[in-house]
Amino acid sequence: MSQYCDSGDCSVQALPVSVVEAQWQAAMEDGQPDAILVGWLPPDSELIEWLVNQLRWMSAPVIWDPVIQATGAGLPQAQASLRSLIACARVITPTREEACWLTGMNYATDADLARGLQNAGAHTVLISGGDSDPMSEWVTDRVYSRVHPGEPETAVLSDFAVHQKRLSGSAHGTGSHHSAAIAVALARGERLYDALLRGSVMARAALKAGRDAGFPADHRQPYPNCIAAMPPATGDDWPLVTPLDQLPVARVRRPPPLKDNELGLYALTDNLEHLESLLALPVDAIQWRVKDRDSEYRRQTLAALNLCRKAGVPFWLNDDWRLALEIFPDGVHLGQEDLCRADLDALRHAGIAFGTSNHTEWEIARSRAMTPAYLAFGPVYPPLSKTLKYPPLGTSRLAVWSRRYRSWKQTCIGGIVPGNARQTAACGTGSLAVVTCLQPGADQKNNADALISALENLRSTPISESS
Repeated sequence: MSQYCDSGDCSVQALPVSVVEAQWQAAMEDGQPDAILVGWLPPDSELIEWLVNQLRWMSAPVIWDPVIQATGAGLPQAQASLRSLIACARVITPTREEACWLTGMNYATDADLARGLQNAGAHTVLISGGDSDPMSEWVTDRVYSRVHPGEPETAVLSDFAVHQKRLSGSAHGTGSHHSAAIAVALARGERLYDALLRGSVMARAALKAGRDAGFPADHRQPYPNCIAAMPPATGDDWPLVTPLDQLPVARVRRPPPLKDNELGLYALTDNLEHLESLLALPVDAIQWRVKDRDSEYRRQTLAALNLCRKAGVPFWLNDDWRLALEIFPDGVHLGQEDLCRADLDALRHAGIAFGTSNHTEWEIARSRAMTPAYLAFGPVYPPLSKTLKYPPLGTSRLAVWSRRYRSWKQTCIGGIVPGNARQTAACGTGSLAVVTCLQPGADQKNNADALISALENLRSTPISESS
C-alpha cells in the first residue's frame, strides 16, 4: 500500500502483488524473520491468497492485527478472503467489533468469538479492550490461548484478563502499537504471555505519550497519534492479570506489612531434624515445604510450627492453605497453581499472609492482583533441589524486577550458594531463599554465615531508587 498526502488530503492505493512479492523476497534475503507482523490489508483477494501461501511455510510466529478498515484510508472494508489469514496467526488481536466481523457472530460473547477464531485456526486470541465500557475505571484485554508444553503458565490459566487503569483522552494507533510490541517481544525470544503483557504495557505508554504531547491547532484528525514511549519504570503502573471472571477492583488493597528484613535468610526444609539445625543458625524465616505428605505430615507440621514459635522465627507453610486456616502459621507460600485453588479471602480474614512464586513477568502481574505479602522470584540459577521448569532468570533480570517492584517485599530462590550470594543480594531483593546449601553437615554454619554476610553488606549500602 502506498500513501500520498498533500495539505492534509490523502490518497491511498494498493500496490500490485508483484511489487509486494519483490519486497518480500528482498526482506527474505536478509534471513528468516523471528516474528511477522500483519496489519491492515487492502481488499485484494489475490494479494491475500499470495500472503497466506507465504505464511504457511514460515516457522516464525505471525501476529495479526485484523484492522477492518484503516482510519481515513479511502478503501472499502476488507473482504471475506481475509478470514483465510486466521489459520496463520499465532496471535490475533481484534477488537470486539473486528472479532464479530471475522466470525460473523454479531451477538456472541467474547469467549464464543474467541473460540470461533480458534476453531478457524488461530492459536491465541487477544480481544483488545480499548473500545470497552468507557465508564469502567479499567481497560481490559481478554486473552484466550491454548496450553503449550514448553510454557507451564499456559496450563495454569489458558484464558485470562489483563487490566490497566483507564486514561482520559484518546489517540490514534493504539492497536498498531499493541500488536507491534507483541511481535517485537516474541522476536526477542520472550515467552508468549510475557509478550502479551508487554503489548498491553506499550500500547498504554504510547497512548499516554500521544495524549500528553497534544497536536497542532490545524490538525484535522479528531485526536493525535500515539507516540512510541518507554514502559513505566514503576511496577505499580504495570497491568494486573486475573481470571476472566474477576476484576482487580477489590484486590488493590496493600498487602499486610512484613517487618523490615523479616524474610532475610529464608530457609526451606521438609523435616524436623533439619529444622532444628536451622533454628540453631541465625535464619530470619522458615518455610515448611513437604511435597510428599504421609500420615505423619500434620503432626510434624504442628511440631515444626511450635519449634519456630519457641525460637521466635516466622513460620511459613508451603502450599497447604487449608491446613494454614486450621493452625494459623505466620504465612503460607503459594505457587501459581495454588493461586487458582486457594481461598485467599479466607486467608486474609484469618490474618494469614501469603507469598507467591513468580518465574515470569506475567506471573508477577497475576500475583500483584492478589496483593501478596511478598513476591518470590526464581529460579535465579539452575536450582539444586528440583527439576527446572522455567529457565533461570540470571542476575540481570532479577535486578530489573527488584527495582521495578520495589514497593513489594521480595525474596529470590534457585541455586543460591555462598559463591554467588553477594552478587545475588546486590540485585536488591533483600532476602535469599535457600534449600540445599543449608542442609546439615560440616559446611552448614559457614554457608549460613556467608549468606548472612551478603545480605548485611547490602543493608549497609542500600540500592538507590535510580540504580
